[in-house]
Amino acid sequence: MAYTLARQTMSMLRMEILGDIKRPTVLIAAGLQVFSLGLLCFLSNPTLGAKTWNSLFWLTVIFSTLQAVSKTFISIGRSRWIYLNQLASPSAIIIAKILYAWCIMIFLCLLDMGVFAFFMSNPVQHIGTYLGFVLLVSGGLGTVFTMISAIASKTAQASFLVPVLSLPIILPLLLIGVQGSVKCLNPVLVPSVDRDLMLLGAMNFLVLVLAGVLFNPLWRE
Repeated sequence: MAYTLARQTMSMLRMEILGDIKRPTVLIAAGLQVFSLGLLCFLSNPTLGAKTWNSLFWLTVIFSTLQAVSKTFISIGRSRWIYLNQLASPSAIIIAKILYAWCIMIFLCLLDMGVFAFFMSNPVQHIGTYLGFVLLVSGGLGTVFTMISAIASKTAQASFLVPVLSLPIILPLLLIGVQGSVKCLNPVLVPSVDRDLMLLGAMNFLVLVLAGVLFNPLWRE
């Protein structure tokens, strides 16, 4: 059972990667948004303070990654749903979609961080811990966007519903991520950072469980 699930998951993950290689427009557009927003922030104020730099970084992460990740299920028509149902189990499909969303989110977040560091230097004092926040928040956002995309794909206004339904879930992730990452800008790292990282990890686990529970009945429809 576990071997079959792993094999189906890898097959679906490979299908996702090959699909974006053949049609890379969404990822290219997201990359351009990251670069454009970073350049715009630099041109508007070349000498940003550390906390402003951090806040703008997380804002650009949301605006530049939402479209790239939320298209996961929105672009799937009914015939495509039926086809995927013949290839793999619902568990394998949602796991592959979430894993691929994580990869996209982490790549775009690191790209965004690189763009900000290139144009406006890098005020982060504890880069390892900051990257921990980036990975956990980006992974959580990828899971949320994928789950909400699956729910919204069953409606007529999917593109409109994804950001609306995602907002109440991503706000706690972002608040903890912003507050925790601000602590990485100080020369001395306070102990409460570990608590923030564990809280983010727990929220990621909770969102993963919700995605797994909600997707099975949704898939049957």
